[in-house]
Amino acid sequence: MGLGYKRDIRDWTIFLPLPRASINHTPLSSLGNKAPVEGFCALPLPSFLEFCVDAEQKNVIELTKQPGLIEHKIRKMREDVLLVHRVVEIKRDQQTQRNREGQKYPRKANFSVGDYVLRSRVDKKHQDKLLVTWIGSHQIVRADVHSFVARHLVTGVETDVHASKLKIVLAVSKLSEHRWCSAKKSYEMLVSWKGLEPIEDSWEPL
Repeated sequence: MGLGYKRDIRDWTIFLPLPRASINHTPLSSLGNKAPVEGFCALPLPSFLEFCVDAEQKNVIELTKQPGLIEHKIRKMREDVLLVHRVVEIKRDQQTQRNREGQKYPRKANFSVGDYVLRSRVDKKHQDKLLVTWIGSHQIVRADVHSFVARHLVTGVETDVHASKLKIVLAVSKLSEHRWCSAKKSYEMLVSWKGLEPIEDSWEPL
């Protein structure tokens, strides 16, 4: 409520009349479906549609009792809401169109025949989740229309791979260590890359 009226949280005392008025004007089954203002003050229960509180002017504003004017304001409010929804739909359609246009022009591969790349392999992990592992190294031996042929440097096996499943690798400076990875059940090498800092060394699968 403080955020709605743009008030500081320490000004909570100014909102006390609102819940107090709501409690005093709410019919209760324990009072025979009468509000406290009726049972204890013998006052008629006013309708919430007859007045409202202006927070800025700090006074009570009586609402119009003309049904025609009320109907006009309700109709105007509906038109404004529909206009807002229409603007949102237009913006959403424009964003969808931009996304489609972006997909028409995919990024070009940053490697060519002769470059060394890693190939991604998707493995099933725990709880039906997928684990993407980059394996290699491979060398690009042929470029087709929609894919590349990558040859494994150790086994010599050639694989037809889409460009989105490949990424270029830097030149290896040295192989520092090796270890057995129980999660992947394979050996990994600690690779130092030319042009990068030692902190950027990475464990790469064989």
